[in-house]
Amino acid sequence: MQLTIKDVDQIASLLLEGKIGVLPTDTIYGLHCLATDQSLIKKIYNLKSLSDNTPLITLISDEKELDQFGVEVGEFEKETIKKYWPGPNTLIFDTKDGRTRSFRIPRNDFLTLVLEETGSLISTSANPHEMPVSKDVDQAIKYFGDRVDFYVDGGVLDNPASSIYKISKGEVTQIR
Repeated sequence: MQLTIKDVDQIASLLLEGKIGVLPTDTIYGLHCLATDQSLIKKIYNLKSLSDNTPLITLISDEKELDQFGVEVGEFEKETIKKYWPGPNTLIFDTKDGRTRSFRIPRNDFLTLVLEETGSLISTSANPHEMPVSKDVDQAIKYFGDRVDFYVDGGVLDNPASSIYKISKGEVTQIR
């Protein structure tokens, strides 16, 4: 099924029903599913042929959502968030359970509307591991065909992937 960025309610409904979709972001096309559904996340790992320890990005619409993932946001984190979000920057935070997790608040009106309806989404580039990223929905369809439930056409995206920064112990380190 192919939709457009005007179909926000239908896209949100499909995601809430447990579907996996290819959506445009403010950087590149990505595979997306609910961040709370481990079976869908596992399916994305399989679609991309990724190992289980490969980190995926969690898209959120508001920094307040970090709390539900065990991220403590102090003054340093608040200032860092203000500097990098919204936008094409992934921030990796330490969590209360001693692990790390990456997040992004995109600067994309379409995706923000979807996130406001669905809550947090897992996001990863719409390409099999070690293949070029999809610059348009047709490339994503060639990669995944009917193994993905729906595709959203947002035109040609010829942007770099997000920059990645690790926030830990009062320091910011650029990873990519």
